[in-house]
Amino acid sequence: MVRRGLRALFWTHRWTGVVLALLMVVWALSGIVMMYVAYPETSREERLAGLAPLDFSHCCKAGLPALTSGSVEMLEGAPVLRWQGGEGVGTLRLSDGTSPRIEARDAAIVAASHLARSTGKAAPEPTVSAIAYDQWTVQGSSGREYPLYKASFADPAGTVLYVSGQDGTVVQDTTRHERFWNWLGAVPHWLYFTQLRTDGQLWSQVVIYTSLLGTFLTVTGLYLGIRQYGRGKRRIPYRGMAWWHHVTGLLFGIFTLTWVLSGLFSMNPWGMMESQGAGAEAAALAGRQPERADAEALIAALRESVPTGTVTAELTMQGGTAFAILSDTRGKQARYSLPALTPSPPSEAELRARTAAALPGVAIASQRLLRGPDAYYYGHHGEVAFPVWRAIYRDADETRLYFDPATGELLGKIDGPAQAFRWWHSALHRLDFGPLNSRPLWDIVTLPLMAGVSALCLIGLWLGIRRLRRSFR
Repeated sequence: MVRRGLRALFWTHRWTGVVLALLMVVWALSGIVMMYVAYPETSREERLAGLAPLDFSHCCKAGLPALTSGSVEMLEGAPVLRWQGGEGVGTLRLSDGTSPRIEARDAAIVAASHLARSTGKAAPEPTVSAIAYDQWTVQGSSGREYPLYKASFADPAGTVLYVSGQDGTVVQDTTRHERFWNWLGAVPHWLYFTQLRTDGQLWSQVVIYTSLLGTFLTVTGLYLGIRQYGRGKRRIPYRGMAWWHHVTGLLFGIFTLTWVLSGLFSMNPWGMMESQGAGAEAAALAGRQPERADAEALIAALRESVPTGTVTAELTMQGGTAFAILSDTRGKQARYSLPALTPSPPSEAELRARTAAALPGVAIASQRLLRGPDAYYYGHHGEVAFPVWRAIYRDADETRLYFDPATGELLGKIDGPAQAFRWWHSALHRLDFGPLNSRPLWDIVTLPLMAGVSALCLIGLWLGIRRLRRSFR
């Protein structure tokens, strides 16, 4: 029975490898590409860099809607209020009270202005087409931006900007370099092909179950490799490519297992690491929802004076008091009081009070200003802002909240499930922990490991092809 079980395990591992070998190779090689080229996205800083400074010289005549959140920025030379409320979401032109209609011509103006401001160079006239989604926007194809305008520029970078037909915001940007390398990186790595990704549920299940198969393939390979080592006259009872497959499996099998398994965890299968989010804490910190009078106070203050370089003004509630968060083109934020619009940075005492208000009744283990990263607030491929105010609570999860000390706003929450996700996915999949969370040490360690996994998978693919040839013959 043992021999039969072992033969069945060999057979299962071999034919699972035949089926999955090509995908494992693609995952490994595309993972190396993703170490250096991320999937394109328009970050908050990139969007702010393309906005015009607020200009209220011809404002304002509009009556404001009932809202629960609102921010002000420029659109086609006029200030607009982007609001959300009980009636939904909308954009209101403050100069005349109308809701702007975004057509192809408007999208071309918005895209050209964004590119010129973000690069500091004159932008050529783009070619604009209306689309529902494409390869680089399918992940956000909820219909909220429809129609989506694709503005293609004949600039050296081959820039393409995507403008929402609903509110005129730039929702995505790509360059020729990003598109080329992502076809070799994120797209095959995440199975992010448009035809599959349009059905989010199907895509999720495909990724989950192929990752499960990859985990099974790696576990069985590790078991068989360790069991076969040292049997017979030689330590490794194989020849040729099978010998290399055994050796690379012994050397890189554990890393391959943690890598495939953590890739499975990236999908948070069956909600096993589902964070509760910071909704309850955000509501407690706000004290109340914004009202029309708060938005009117913000507009009136901006009419009187706008700090130089300000591109957005966001209405926010903190402890029941309305404040304005102003941002410039570099992404720097500051808090201002209303209705006078005077600088109002939070004091340490206020940050401590907000820490206590976020989770009332929960004791605080520690709170302090961090000037460098910790295990949960850090930059890996991207950048995070410092300093940051961190509070750790004495609850079962040792929940962590992070606040922006310049504005008092809640930046993030790390509860128990989020902590588990950080270690079971991020740490295992990207090796972004401890001293490895800095470059070039991370590259020096990760590249050889990824090269070894790629070699293991490529040899497995070759053995699978050879096995298929024999079977067909």
